[in-house]
Amino acid sequence: MVGNLFILLALGGTPDEGSATPPLADLPVITEVLYAVPKGAEGDATGDGSRHATGDEFVEIYNPTAKAIRLSGWTITDRNKPDAGQFLFVFPSFRLGPGETVVVFNGLDQTIPGPVGDAETAPAKPNDRFDDAWVFTAGNTSAQVGLANSGDWVCLRTPSGEVISCLEWGTTDETPPVGDARLETLPRTSSSSVQRTLASPEGGL
Repeated sequence: MVGNLFILLALGGTPDEGSATPPLADLPVITEVLYAVPKGAEGDATGDGSRHATGDEFVEIYNPTAKAIRLSGWTITDRNKPDAGQFLFVFPSFRLGPGETVVVFNGLDQTIPGPVGDAETAPAKPNDRFDDAWVFTAGNTSAQVGLANSGDWVCLRTPSGEVISCLEWGTTDETPPVGDARLETLPRTSSSSVQRTLASPEGGL
């Protein structure tokens, strides 16, 4: 996916789905957020033939572990309150395999090619149009629901509400709901999208 800021994050280990609070290295991580869709053809992240300032926004999540992670009931949200412009996606029954990536598009006015899931049903298979990532649409129907260019944060939570991964950028009037290693605050140089590059346990990229 597109991105212009690279942050090194060393992760390793294997997930323990039975643990209430697994080690950070055993968890999925938000690897990219496109919050300010570029103008022109470059902004057509969904590949539907046209750029949309809101619909082409996306959040990308990666499983850096050696086991599948069940994301059923996990949520992606931004800082806004429910019914006040909040971006919200709840995963349906879905398992993200080891080394696999899932991309969730805002989806407003989008017709995304290839296998695409939604909050009801996961796609039948990964989407070869997006480097074999699993692709979902949040199915957003309002132009008021989107990520703020000037400042926002996006968090991935378990069904119980525990924050597993969170990215913050720009200036916000609210503190993200986590303050430990699961929060990444991005430099002011970020202008459209942010991306993490994950290091392998052996130290290579």
